[in-house]
Amino acid sequence: MSEDRLYLIDAFALIFRAYYGNLRMKNGAALTMARMLLALVAQHKPTHIAAVFDRPEPTFRHEIYPEYKANRAEMPEDLRPQVPLIRDLIRALNIPIVELAGFEADDVMGTLARQACAAGLPSVIVSPDKDLLQLVSDEGRIQVLNNRDGEVWIDRAGVKERFGVWPEQVVDVLSLMGDASDNVKGVEGIGEKGARDLVEQFGNLDAIVAHRAELKRKAHREGLEAALPRLELVRRLVTVVTDLELPVTLEDLAYKGVDQAQARAAFKALGFEQLTKEFTEVGSAAAPSAARAYRAAATRADLVEAVARCREAGLFGLDTETTSIDPTRGHIVGLSLAWKPNEGLYVPLAHLRPGSEDTAGSLPGLLPDSGLPEGLLDLRGEPGAFFRELAPYLDPRNIPFDEAREVLGPLFLDAAVGKAGQNLKYDLQVLKRHGMPVRGLAEDSMVLSFLVDSRLRHNLDDLSSRHLDLRPIPFEAVVGKGKAAKRFDEAEFEKAVQYAAEDADLALQLCGKLQPLLPPDLRRLYAQVDLPLVEALADLELEGVRLDVDVLEHLAKAMRVTRDGAADRAFELAGEAFNLNSPAQLGRILYEKLNLPVLKRTDKTKAPATDEDVLTELAQREDGEIARVLLRHRQMQKLLSTYVEALPAMVSPVTGRLHTRLHQAAVATGRLASSDPNLQNIPVRTEDGRAIRGAFVPREGWVFLDADYSQIELRVVAALAGDPVLLGAFGRGEDIHRRTASEVLGVDMEAVTGEQRSAAKAVNFGLLYGQGAYALSASLGISFKEAKAFIERYFERMPKVAEWIEATKARAVEEGLVRTLWGRVRRIPDLQSPNQGLKAQALREAVNTVVQGTAADLMRRAMVRLHRSLEAGGFQSRLLLQVHDELLVEAPPAEAEAVAALLKDAMEGADDLGPLGVKLAAEVRRGNSWLECK
Repeated sequence: MSEDRLYLIDAFALIFRAYYGNLRMKNGAALTMARMLLALVAQHKPTHIAAVFDRPEPTFRHEIYPEYKANRAEMPEDLRPQVPLIRDLIRALNIPIVELAGFEADDVMGTLARQACAAGLPSVIVSPDKDLLQLVSDEGRIQVLNNRDGEVWIDRAGVKERFGVWPEQVVDVLSLMGDASDNVKGVEGIGEKGARDLVEQFGNLDAIVAHRAELKRKAHREGLEAALPRLELVRRLVTVVTDLELPVTLEDLAYKGVDQAQARAAFKALGFEQLTKEFTEVGSAAAPSAARAYRAAATRADLVEAVARCREAGLFGLDTETTSIDPTRGHIVGLSLAWKPNEGLYVPLAHLRPGSEDTAGSLPGLLPDSGLPEGLLDLRGEPGAFFRELAPYLDPRNIPFDEAREVLGPLFLDAAVGKAGQNLKYDLQVLKRHGMPVRGLAEDSMVLSFLVDSRLRHNLDDLSSRHLDLRPIPFEAVVGKGKAAKRFDEAEFEKAVQYAAEDADLALQLCGKLQPLLPPDLRRLYAQVDLPLVEALADLELEGVRLDVDVLEHLAKAMRVTRDGAADRAFELAGEAFNLNSPAQLGRILYEKLNLPVLKRTDKTKAPATDEDVLTELAQREDGEIARVLLRHRQMQKLLSTYVEALPAMVSPVTGRLHTRLHQAAVATGRLASSDPNLQNIPVRTEDGRAIRGAFVPREGWVFLDADYSQIELRVVAALAGDPVLLGAFGRGEDIHRRTASEVLGVDMEAVTGEQRSAAKAVNFGLLYGQGAYALSASLGISFKEAKAFIERYFERMPKVAEWIEATKARAVEEGLVRTLWGRVRRIPDLQSPNQGLKAQALREAVNTVVQGTAADLMRRAMVRLHRSLEAGGFQSRLLLQVHDELLVEAPPAEAEAVAALLKDAMEGADDLGPLGVKLAAEVRRGNSWLECK
């Protein structure tokens, strides 16, 4: 319901608030301003509205007082170009802009508010500016809305409460106290409190002047006497003008609401992805829902025709619908094919009968995402048996599974017919598990999008909005939300058909849109690395890894004893029991009871900090035993909750194995990210963390083969910089850190001590992340002077490294992006930021991205090479895990030697698409657990 009110927006007040609230993003002020305005109109639905701007020309106040606002800081350089964009956005939102040369926005808002008052229209001034409180009127129904921190509505009583005087007295207070932000000097010796007290005592400024001899404080009397000649000028400067002749009427400010298409065009032009998507309609003008030819296959003939059309097209979109987002659980409900834009065929396979029909009782079984016994769910024997068991409960509109597999299976297996999709890894896994393996992977829109611009989101909704001006049918529109949500096999049949067919169609269209956006130098990386990696990851995840839960249970018992012992010792040291997880209670014990020094405070509450960094520093002190004990407690609790107790519950009841997910379109540098569970973060630097790897074991009678790259990122630096010292050391197979220490310190390799090698290692790796002398001194426990001298000597002995780092930074700033050896691009907007802190961080990211990204590309290529070699050789061995620079393979003993050679060759020959310029080295180890391999 609309509010019968005029909303007057103090544009620059909100613009500055938006700017400082979103400094990191290019055009961040414009984005935040748009969101603020959208929230305002959505919540209040005003009948009238205006955004009121200050004009750039001098105002009448400058004419009568040239020093007016003379001390006002210049607008930030990166905000200035955003102002025209914000004005365009405001117009795109259908909000009228009002301004008047010679006057300030306050005067325009004051005039409009009084005009509205005279017309019987209540008005709201949206601003945090205290000067505008003088306009508040209960009779005129004028209020101020300060939305800086939530929403604070200020009426007449609110002005008195917040400012200490009534609205009609605000000008008097401002005249006495002045306004430093506008360079308006008030009365010497009278501040805000004094001004409020005087106005409250005498009623108004004129009465104060008339009784100035009676003022109690000498400073007030003398200051007021001295200010008399300019007091009237000050009063005029701080008084809002309310009787201007404006170029608009109230009728001109009637609000028609946001025009969806107009707003969307503005958001898209500015690259505001999320807002663009929010303002994108389901369907599109080019292809509205009614124009789409989405249908369900009803007969075998429909499938036969679809296969012919796919073969004729040579490329088709493919998508699957299932009962679970986990490809190792649940079952396929249907699949979709699309061979031309705006057409799609959905093949229903396992939709249940409508709930209104008698299904002879509920579905049997144990798993909510399957409805059938776990033994059938595996599907590794005869997948058709699953669907035959399910048959009594199926909707008659389904195509029999065996028939669909018979017709479609050869098409999926035909590598000559290309398959396109969105996140095809999932579909490959689902189809393989159901006895329909796929060959001929040709396009993946998610992978393409990540290569085109890794910063953006790569899901189907965002991609469709960005490239097709279309918003897909929401999943919730098909299955519902929250507790009432259904599985896909329970959804209304026709809704499911439209949703599923659209997925395949949009994926096909997106691949066609994205391919031309891929620069030529990235097409080889896509074809030889990222696209075939989809198949390698699909098989890796589907295979899973065996977990010995007995090992974890043994670890859990030991860790609980250690954790509880640490807690008891902490209580003993504190002299009382307390909540170890409560920062407030812990802070009281550390700083009030034990009198340990406060090293830092929290940002929000300014309470003494108790985080891990603080405890680590306190633990170095002689009286810091409690900090050491607390760290031990936290370490044990984290290992227990994240891994030791959590991993057994994540073992699939279907396969009996642990299935992590590896995401190839998640990390901007190109590294793979692991989740559900994240196996890349298992600690390996502590004995307790390493022990967790002991629970990862091969299948009965098999062995693990584990290989990791030797100092791959340093090899990348050596090659890209062309540094003869590092290249020579790697070429001779020397200990690179010992060689570095020898060169920097001028001692023989054999004479390098352990501490010297550690220092060299810290510098070798620190330079990849832009580490300076302060960070090095902290990590090594040496003085800043010593750390600075070490770094300087490092670059003196290896000047090529320094030259490469500076050249990389310069090129990054010039282009706004960086590239890996094989051309993978990462755009870093903060490289052009005027904020020097943000720019410095961006420069560190730039150097790190080139190094880490090149190493990540090599690892991706190694995985593809190994996957292909294992398939081509017909080996039973399988790649199970990838963790940073490491690969883990499971092999039967008879294959171990041959597969170890393949693994080593795959990794050491991974620069076959473009030589790195330094020999890659990988060591293969064998063991009966992951831990044994280290």
